[in-house]
This record gives sequence, structure tokens and C-alpha cells, in this order.
Amino acid sequence: MTDAASATPDIEHIERSTTGTPDEERIPRRLLLAILATGIMAFIGILTETLMNVLFPELMAEFHIGTSTVQWLTTGYLLVVALVTPLSSYLKRRVPLRTIFLIAIGLCIAGCLIAACTINFPMLLVARILQGAGTGMALPLMFNIILEQSPRSRIGTLMGVGNMVCAAAPALGPTVGGIVGTTMPWRWIFVILLPFLLIALVLGLRNITQMSPTVDAHLNPLHVLCVIVGFVSFIVALDQFGAAMVGTGSMTAAVALLAVAAAAMTAFGWLSKRSFSPLVRLGVLRSVPFRWHLLAYVLLQMVTIGFGYMIPNSAQLGFGASALVAGVIVLPGALIGAVVAPISGSLLDRFGAFRPVTIAMTVALLGTALMALLVGPGSTVTLIGACYLMYMVGFSMSFANTMTSGLSHLDPALKADGNALFSTFQQLSGAVGTTVMSVFLSVAQAGAGERGSDGFVAATQQGAHWGYVALTACVACAFLANLRAFAAGRVR
Repeated sequence: MTDAASATPDIEHIERSTTGTPDEERIPRRLLLAILATGIMAFIGILTETLMNVLFPELMAEFHIGTSTVQWLTTGYLLVVALVTPLSSYLKRRVPLRTIFLIAIGLCIAGCLIAACTINFPMLLVARILQGAGTGMALPLMFNIILEQSPRSRIGTLMGVGNMVCAAAPALGPTVGGIVGTTMPWRWIFVILLPFLLIALVLGLRNITQMSPTVDAHLNPLHVLCVIVGFVSFIVALDQFGAAMVGTGSMTAAVALLAVAAAAMTAFGWLSKRSFSPLVRLGVLRSVPFRWHLLAYVLLQMVTIGFGYMIPNSAQLGFGASALVAGVIVLPGALIGAVVAPISGSLLDRFGAFRPVTIAMTVALLGTALMALLVGPGSTVTLIGACYLMYMVGFSMSFANTMTSGLSHLDPALKADGNALFSTFQQLSGAVGTTVMSVFLSVAQAGAGERGSDGFVAATQQGAHWGYVALTACVACAFLANLRAFAAGRVR
């Protein structure tokens, strides 16, 4: 549990201004290499989330499948990541960090090998599931290492570096996918990724160290079952809602699945409250600043993954861009995001979280608002890329600091649980973002004619417009949630 007294030391650290870093606060080389090892693994896993989006048309033609089926390569992957991530708090307490790393990278390598040898769609889906399980372990492992082993005055900078993976990888995915789709067979991307995973393996074995002892934590299978049923039911319900709106699904089934999801998560909360060793200690949600920062973080991730799906697909189907161009238009935003993410962490270390986050959120909201207002019939992909660039500047400057500020309100013993919630809902929100944006496009395109026809193009543009309006609303809600968190933090 957390209270004002226990949270104070970390909050003071977040709010104070630092003008220099003493020798004892220098970042150890071994820690940097450990973060690099886990970061490479997480980066590759997240990169493939949006990389596959640009390749969907090619995969649909090769495997003779439709849009509703092929999207599960991304949605299913994100769902598996979201299911595995809650285990991170339990695993950190029970299993040595190096063992967690070995299991995670083994799953990632196996997934790459199977994907590179794929002969049918089910085989590719299995590969994606294995990669999702590995990424679901790698991402919280990276943040747990940062939170536990970083010098206190440098935690904002290192969290910025870690969140750079979350910001840059999904944004770079469409660009890499577009290049791959036009220059080589798509299977080669998984062959190219293998050497990087092997480098990460060597770095991790040499540099990941155990700073805190493991404990005899226990895992209740009912907790895991509730999470699986709740998350899967929720994502499938969203998919069914979209299918029902175009006449190919059942609204009754969608509502029933939502009810099942709500019941499963309610049961999970009830069981966790009464468990001696819960899967995730939900007492972290008693911290008002933490839960509002968590909401803002989740909404920002949903928007970014939503853009990762909408921009390349609408650019190809609605604005006549090639797969390469559809991927390249997001590259400037991805690159600038990668540059400013670590800078944002250093600003937090120096000035506290409030000013960097609120200024950045203003920029992100302006970028999405311009996208919703200006992008429409007659627009160019250059305009889409410019608006996205503005959004990515704001997103990358606020995303990591939102998480860091939220975790600063927790007792050190609960930070792994807070990290597990951030990482879990980050991935679940990505699956939601992909599913919702696909619903906007499929509903608009229903009955609009054959692909490539004037009616189909106009419908795609309209669907993209309403999708951008929805994403703008999400960024506005994230901004308000962060403001609420800061207000609650000052009241403590």
C-alpha cells in the first residue's frame, strides 16, 4: 500500500532541480549494457507490432485471407503481450532477472525463426504469439532494471531512454515494413532481426545482475485465468462491435463478451484483494496521482498505435500512396521522437514533471487537432506526415515522464507492481487502438464499392477523418488526466 509519507522521498526527487551529477551518481557501464540488452529485445518486439500493418495487403494475397483475419497478426500479438506482462511483478519476486531474460529472448528467437520459415497463416500467427510472449517479459524487465538499479538523480533520463523504445519502435514499424515490402520478401525481415537478438543475448548474459533477493512468491492460477478471460473477451467484443456495424457480426455477442470481460476483471480484483501473494498488488491504485497518470499513459499509447495502423493503411487505400511512401511519411516523426525522449527525461530530472509534461501534451494535442481538421479529400500525405511529426514531438516528450511521475508516488516495494500495470495496459491499449481504428475504416468502406474505386477512396478518407477526430479526443482526455494527477500530487 502507499501513502503520502511513503511516497514523499520519490516525489521530492522528481520535483527537485539538479544542477550536477556527483561521481557516485554516474550511471554504471554494466547497467547501461543491461538496459541495452533488454532494450534491443523490447525494441524488436514492439517494432514488429506496426511493421506488419504495412505488409497486410501482401499477406492477404499470399495466404488468401481477409482484413478481419490478417489484423490478428497485430491484435493477437498485442493481446499476448498484455496477458504475459502482468506476470512481471510475480516473476521479479520469484525468478532471477537473468533467468527471466533468457526465457524472454528464447521466445523471441524462436518466434523469428518460425516466422522466417512460415508456409501458412496459422504458422505465422504462432510465431507472432511466441514473439508477443517474449516481448511481454522483456518490456517490464527493462523498466524493473532501470527502477531498481539506476542512480536516483538519473532515473528520469534512463526512463526516457527506456520509453524511447516504446515511442520509436512502433513509429518506425511502418517505415521498415514499407521498405521491406518493396525491396525484399517479407520473411527476410525476421532473418535480419536474428543477429540483433543474438547480440542482446550476449550483452544480457554478461551484464544483467541481481540486486535484490528473490522470495517464495506463489501464483494463483485463478488470477491468471481471470486476466486471460477478461482481456480476450474485451478485445474480441470490440472486434464484434465493428463486425456488427457492417452486418457481419452479432451485437448481442459483443455485449455478452463485454459482460464476461467485466465479470472476469471484477473477479480478479476480488481475488487479488484476498490473496496473500496476488499476481499484481492492486493497492497501487489507491494512489490518486498514480492512477490518473496510468490513464493518461494508456490513452497516449492507444493514440500512437492507432496512428501506426491508420496512417499507412489510409495513405495507401485513400490517398494513393505506395507501401514505401506510406511507411516513410511517419519516419520523421519516429526519428524526432527517438531524439527527444531521452531529453524529456533529463528535463524531468532538472525541473520536475509538471512543466515538461504539460508543454509537451499541448504540442501533442495541437498535432492531432490539426490532423482532424485539415486531413481530408484533396490532402497530401506530406500534410499527414507534418501533423504526425508535431504529435510525436509532444508524445515523446510526455510519455516517459508520465510513467516516471506516476511511479514516483509509490513505495519502492510496490514499484514493480506499478510497472506491471503500466506495461500491461500499455499493450492492451495498443490492441484497442488497432481494433478501433480498423473499425472506423471497415465501417466507412462497407458498401462503398471495390477497392480502388472512387467511392472506396472517398469512404476511406472519411473513415480516416473520424478516426483522427477520435484520437484527438483521446489526447485531450490524456491531457486532463495528467493535470488531475499533478493536482492530486500537490494536495498530498
